[in-house]
Amino acid sequence: MNSTRTARATRTRIAVSAAALAAGALMLTACSGSSDAASSQSPSSSQASSFDGAYISITDGARGGIAAIDGHKITYINVTAGDRQCQLTTKALDDIKHGSIVKDGKTDKGQYQVLSTGTINDSRTSVLWDDVNGSDQTGTDPGSGSISMSNSMITLGYTFAYSIDQVQLIPADSDQAKALMAKDCNQHS
Repeated sequence: MNSTRTARATRTRIAVSAAALAAGALMLTACSGSSDAASSQSPSSSQASSFDGAYISITDGARGGIAAIDGHKITYINVTAGDRQCQLTTKALDDIKHGSIVKDGKTDKGQYQVLSTGTINDSRTSVLWDDVNGSDQTGTDPGSGSISMSNSMITLGYTFAYSIDQVQLIPADSDQAKALMAKDCNQHS
């Protein structure tokens, strides 16, 4: 009889241990599942922020165009100030860097001009601008345009008053952009 009780107690302990191990395995699986879910979300978050920053236009006829991207928000700035081009472009880029863009600036008062703000869709293929062709900055008449994004360039379609279908912009901190800025600054100094 003693051996029967011992066998039952041993089986009970084994069953409890097995249940505890199974519960532990489930917890580990759940934790690893959460980790996988978190890691599958973080690339899209990092991808979204990998485009953050300032871009300057390299398209003839749209020189002076600057785009500022912050997550899914985009601001399009125009700087056309002749001999003050270098100074105002530098100011606009500095304001973008510090998150202090002057929304109601007018280029004739020594400020760059914010043409529009917009929201980039999740697939990063289009922008819903707050106005159509820069004519309605109140946001009551929104318009959409295309966007194409890569590490070396963004391309905007349907961009405001320009008669250009595709405006190409490069990262302001790229070597090419710095060379263009230096050239502009040398011309107007």
